[in-house]
Amino acid sequence: MCSPLRDASAAALAEKPPQNRPSLHRIYAIHDAIRSGGFPNCSTLSKQIEVTTKTIQRDINHMRDFLGLPIEYDKIQHGYYYSSDTSDFPVFQTTADTLAGLFLARAAFDSVRGTTLEQTMGEIFGKMTRNLHGEVSFRWNELDDAFSRKLVECSPKNVKLFGELANAVLCRREVAFSYRKLGSEQAETRRVQPYHLGEIDGGWYLIAHDLERGALRTFALPRLSRLKVTSKLFERPASFDGREYLRMSFGVWNVEGDSSRHLIRVELRGYAAQLAQERRWHPTQEVIPLNDKATRVEVRFEAGRLEEVLRWTLSFGRQAKVVGPQELVRLVRDEIRAMDVA
Repeated sequence: MCSPLRDASAAALAEKPPQNRPSLHRIYAIHDAIRSGGFPNCSTLSKQIEVTTKTIQRDINHMRDFLGLPIEYDKIQHGYYYSSDTSDFPVFQTTADTLAGLFLARAAFDSVRGTTLEQTMGEIFGKMTRNLHGEVSFRWNELDDAFSRKLVECSPKNVKLFGELANAVLCRREVAFSYRKLGSEQAETRRVQPYHLGEIDGGWYLIAHDLERGALRTFALPRLSRLKVTSKLFERPASFDGREYLRMSFGVWNVEGDSSRHLIRVELRGYAAQLAQERRWHPTQEVIPLNDKATRVEVRFEAGRLEEVLRWTLSFGRQAKVVGPQELVRLVRDEIRAMDVA
């Protein structure tokens, strides 16, 4: 029986560091006091930091035994000192990366609440934070003050759907669902072998082999409903690579067997030219300056279907001019003519 999403205790997320573990602000204070060369001891540090001498001693033992700091006690000066250079103190070098990584992991966890993935990610997240409790302690609101991510909001229904599909992908079970294509008023039943879930521009998409059509198709999760995971298993082709499948498409849509490629050439001006030098919209992208200050550039990349390239080009309005291919030029002209600009 396939069970990649194992049960885990939700208490792992709420687990707090034991009270006898050192906090980050005390380690900083002790480190600065010792590094200053004043030979502080447990008594002077306890008064400075306003904790007991036993707490200070535990912190110093932790800094020496677990963090590897060269702390020594001078019997003549009656205080602590560093016996070697501590400018590369590893904890303080990695803290920023660690906290940023934890925040992103927490954001990922929030995105799957209410699904079976929540239990597995809860267990993993709990293990991560338990290992860190021996080094630092912090409040989550402190991370929220420092970091944020602006994402497309997902409804609880879509989050639950994501968890069920993820399980089907991992277990390689065929699924059936109702799907309403963009612009269509009615949904139709589809039976597929789910290969891959991909996130593009804040939206989740399923890449699956459509059994009736005998080809790969891409499905947007918000337009998918009445999902049923069957007991029928399938083998995903060893040649299939979900990342590579999405890589050459400009956005999401791709057609299996369609190897046609277009060399996209779009001239961008003003703010759009600056964005082109800051962002990478496609792995084959090249940005060629057309003047000395690069306020005019030509963006080049290869893409298959042109629908999403069309929308991307139109998003820049008058700051964009299509150089090629001619098919894209025609699509842009037809779209502009058809627009209601009353």
